[in-house]
Amino acid sequence: MLMRTLLASLLLLGTFKAHALPTESQPRNVLLELGSQLAGSAGSSQWQQLWQRTRQAGHLDSGARGVHFDVPQAQIPALVAATLATADEALALKQTQVLYRRDFHPRVIGKVAAQEVTAVCVWVDWRSFPEHGVSRPASYLGQVSLLLARPCE
Repeated sequence: MLMRTLLASLLLLGTFKAHALPTESQPRNVLLELGSQLAGSAGSSQWQQLWQRTRQAGHLDSGARGVHFDVPQAQIPALVAATLATADEALALKQTQVLYRRDFHPRVIGKVAAQEVTAVCVWVDWRSFPEHGVSRPASYLGQVSLLLARPCE
């Protein structure tokens, strides 16, 4: 019985991975469009998780020595949403993740190792987004994980 349960669990895990959006094989314009749609439809729990992870990483602490935002905290949500909505770049990572980047030059957004930077990067995990959802993403965008936001080069 235990062996049967374990085998069924492994089969289910394999099925989920097979249905995940393989970001590395998606055209850049598809990733950019998905990011734009996600910016407009992400729910409060998705944003809450992003802010929790970003805060834990120290990126919201303007007195931090590492990577941190220097703009007023009230402006950061709009900058992050704008990054997703109108990213300059979408770089596929780790099979199901995408790094969205937007440069706000000449505006300084934050610092990376004491160097002023003008861009925002947002990491998104599309693992829970099924590959067949690309043609009609609206009903699946609530399953996407907003991982982290930070200033970047």
